[in-house]
Amino acid sequence: METEHRKQYIAGTVLLLAAAALVLAVFSLLSRTEKEDIYLGDSPDKRNGWRYELLVDGRVQAYEPVFADDYVLALPEGTEAVRITRTMEEDIPRAELEWMSYMDGVEVFLDDEPLHSDFPQTRRGSDGFVRLSEEDWSKVRRSQGTIWQMIRMSLPEDYQGRELSMITYFPEDGTVSMPEYPFLGDEDSTTAEFVVFSVRYDVAMTIYALAALLMAGMFLLDIHNNGADGKVLLLCLYFLMLFLNAAYISGAGYYSVLSAHRGLQIFSELYMMPLYLYLALRVTGRWKWPLCGLVAAWVGYEGVQGVLRYQKDLDGAAGSMGPGALLVFLAVAAAFCAETARQRERTRAENRLFFNYGLIAAALTAVYVFERARAWGSLHGYLVDGVWMSLSMGNCWPVITPVTDITSYMTVIVVVTEVVRRTIRTSRTVDVLRERSRLTMEGYERMLKAEEATNAANHEMRHHVTALAGILRDGDLARAEEYVSSLTDELDRLPTVRYSRNVLVNTIAGAYLDQAKAEGIRVECTLNVPAELGIADEDLSVFLTNLLENALHACRRIEPGKARYIRLKMDKHENFLFIGCTNSAADEQEGEGLDGEERVFRRHGYGLEAMRQIAEKYSSILLLDRGEGEFSVKSNFSLRPARASQSAGPRDG
Repeated sequence: METEHRKQYIAGTVLLLAAAALVLAVFSLLSRTEKEDIYLGDSPDKRNGWRYELLVDGRVQAYEPVFADDYVLALPEGTEAVRITRTMEEDIPRAELEWMSYMDGVEVFLDDEPLHSDFPQTRRGSDGFVRLSEEDWSKVRRSQGTIWQMIRMSLPEDYQGRELSMITYFPEDGTVSMPEYPFLGDEDSTTAEFVVFSVRYDVAMTIYALAALLMAGMFLLDIHNNGADGKVLLLCLYFLMLFLNAAYISGAGYYSVLSAHRGLQIFSELYMMPLYLYLALRVTGRWKWPLCGLVAAWVGYEGVQGVLRYQKDLDGAAGSMGPGALLVFLAVAAAFCAETARQRERTRAENRLFFNYGLIAAALTAVYVFERARAWGSLHGYLVDGVWMSLSMGNCWPVITPVTDITSYMTVIVVVTEVVRRTIRTSRTVDVLRERSRLTMEGYERMLKAEEATNAANHEMRHHVTALAGILRDGDLARAEEYVSSLTDELDRLPTVRYSRNVLVNTIAGAYLDQAKAEGIRVECTLNVPAELGIADEDLSVFLTNLLENALHACRRIEPGKARYIRLKMDKHENFLFIGCTNSAADEQEGEGLDGEERVFRRHGYGLEAMRQIAEKYSSILLLDRGEGEFSVKSNFSLRPARASQSAGPRDG
């Protein structure tokens, strides 16, 4: 049965992993498209036929592009505008141009035909450039409304072979100094980009909404279990704000009435605030309340700044993008690391759990980094150039977003794991209580049967004494000795009412040892234990139940006619509890080629594994000895109060 369960477990795990891999692969394919716009920008490695002219200090001059890095042109100081011109050789029906305007002004011409201009009322010089005033720039900023906007326009059907010119004008503050390069596409690429762009955010919205509901559900479950943790509500709020943020920046949000509610963006920019506050409250050291005050001060400052930006109809690098969020996260992370370093005494199970969490965090980090690198085009471009460029501009989102997202994933994993473990522990406790109730009833029934057997034996004793007296009068000593021996064997088979002063030990020992006696198995029992042992009842119940059940099953497998016995010993000395059991066992050929202990564990499965984990919990080991026709199990528990109060280990499957 155990082997069958293991096969089902392995098959279920493989199916789960295969299903997860398939789902991730499908969503990965859905988030990409082959119908992409053609990027016509120049780089050091690729040129698209652009010719350059610069407007520098009011004069026009030709320019051969020199790149300061993979993205930025090294333009002369004082450059006011750049005109790029190329011959359109592409052949795309219903072609469209698209570019992102970032605090600059753009004009587009096909030959000499104007197609787009951010300065329709401004006078133009004979060189084709316009001279801009501050009033012109004010009109551009009012028309754009934000620091950037995506502009898309259709090209005439006869654009092929004609000269396309784009003029990018730079503001005097020097915040922009790069020409706008366009994308060339069509209606299909536009639709594909919109649909594919929405997939990631639609999936994210669904996950965040489910996570928020999950956190709320776990809080309600904890209320039912009388252990509610109000900090879980912060995680619920965190995922609600993530849901709001994903909805706001998604394609559906942009084209729906949600985009009209710009005031919601103030909250979405501070979506990590509940997470940071949750982490700060989880710190148990002296830095707990200073960290909470730091998070609150940061939220207050960024909230006021967000309201001011909203009133001025401006966006800015703050909230989820500014350095304040990064500093707050680093402070909370440092407190967590310092507190974890101080926790030196951890059980083996806790160390294994920490190790598993580390592996999960490393895997999430790797997936996140390479996914972002694929989106940016290269690992180097993402990790070095893109991140460094954003940080140099005061925009910390390439760092904040990964660490916050990975931290949130790990927080959910840890919280859900703890809830599941607590639920399992509760379920095990209930199972132990049910087992104790069953054993108690069996003990009560055993006492009733023992009382009946004793009364019957007392009633028959007078007849036996009379018969024995008659045999002795006849002088038949051999027959009398045989008669007394048979009476002794009969009395030995009577149920033992009390094996130990400990109720639980007495109940479990009576249930199994009386059964062994009834089957003709010789029992030797020495239980020197007090009424209170200082060991968790669930641990003692699991250990003794598996110990005696394995011994009883081993005796049952012995061929008829051979000796069968169980010798159980328990002895408490100061803060130690010795438990040992030796039983007769059949010779086994199964598992040849394995060492003795591995062969035994393979034979007995989860029972001995549960016993070994309980022994380790009480700073002991499980000693197994397989001899000639005999098998023994020994352990010596350390009854320290800290250990005794812990929960039970896994039960026998």
